[in-house]
Amino acid sequence: MIKFKQIAVAAALASAFAAAHAAPISVFTPNGQVSGIAAFDWAPSPVLAQGGNAAFVKLANGTNDGVAGITNTTAGFPLTGNAFTVYSQGRLNLFQNGTGAATAGLWTGAGSTAGKYEITFELAYTEIVGVANTFPTNQAFFDFAATQTINYFRVYVQDLDDAGAVASNYASGNGFNDGKLVFEGKVAPAASQAGVFSDFKVGAGVTPLGSDGDASNGTSSLSSVNSVNGSGSTPIIDLLSVIPTTYDLSFWNGVLTEFLISNINQNLPFTSVDPSEKFHGSITPNVGTTNGGTSFQPGVGLVASGPDILFQTDPNGPLQAVPEPGTLALAGLALGGLALARRRKA
Repeated sequence: MIKFKQIAVAAALASAFAAAHAAPISVFTPNGQVSGIAAFDWAPSPVLAQGGNAAFVKLANGTNDGVAGITNTTAGFPLTGNAFTVYSQGRLNLFQNGTGAATAGLWTGAGSTAGKYEITFELAYTEIVGVANTFPTNQAFFDFAATQTINYFRVYVQDLDDAGAVASNYASGNGFNDGKLVFEGKVAPAASQAGVFSDFKVGAGVTPLGSDGDASNGTSSLSSVNSVNGSGSTPIIDLLSVIPTTYDLSFWNGVLTEFLISNINQNLPFTSVDPSEKFHGSITPNVGTTNGGTSFQPGVGLVASGPDILFQTDPNGPLQAVPEPGTLALAGLALGGLALARRRKA
C-alpha cells in the first residue's frame, strides 16, 4: 500500500508582522471585541489531495510529467514531477490569550449555535510529487508547483443567528464557505524558507480511515473506508504572497502584512476530526477501496486504489501585529473583526 504526503496542508495558521514593535492582536467579532490574542488555534482539519495518489503511482511507474517545483535540488535545478491539487477547510477553535465577553461566543462545533459566531477558512493550491519510493518503505516527496493552476486562501465569518446560517460540519463538509468573505489571497512558500520540500512515510498495516469519535457531530461515510497509515510534515506557507483579491476593511482593523501557515503535520488515520465527504461546496473525494492504497499488477505496475487521498492535520500558530502609525489601533490580523456588533435578536 502506498500513501503519500501532501505538502502544505492547512495546518497551523500563524500571522507575524515584520516590525520591531510587535503587539498582541485585537479583533471585533459579531459578538464584540476580543483583545490580547497571542495565537489562533484552528481545530484539526481534513485535507484532500485531489489526484495525489494517482500522481504518486504514475511517477512510481516511471512517468514524470516534468511539472516544475520551486525547491532547488542538490543538482542545482528545481524538482520536477506530477501535479495534483490540495484542498483544505477548517474552523477557528480558540483565541489563545484572548480576553473579552466575545470569546465565549466563538462556536467550536459543540452544543447550540444560538448566540454564536464562527470563523472558517478554505484553501487550495497546486503541488507536485517529485520522488516516489516504494522500497524498502513507501515514501513520497512533494513540492509547491512553480506554476499554480488552482490557488486561493479564503476566510469567512458568520453570525450563526442570521437567517439561513449553516454551521460548519466536518463530516458532511458543509458550512465552511457560506459566511461573509472577508479575505481572499494566494498561497506561496514563505520568504523565510529555503523551500517547501516535504515527505510522507507510510506505516505498517491498514485500518479504517477514522473519525473524531463523536457521533453528535455527524459521521462521515468515509470514516469506515480502509486507509494506509502514516505521517509527514511540511514547512511554512505564506497566505499573503500577492495583493489580496478581497480585503474587507469593515472586517480587518489594520493592514495585514504577513499571513502564514506553520507547524504543519499530516497524519493517518483520522482521530480528531472526520474526513469530509465534500470540500469547498462541491468537490467529492474519490479514494477508492483503500485511501492511499496501491497494488501491483504484472505487466502494468502499480495501480492506485483511487486517484485521491485524504489526510488529517492540526492548524495552530502565533500571531503578532504592529501598532498603526499615529494611532493606538493595532494593525494586522483581525479575524473576526466586524464593524457592527451583533444586533439584538427578537
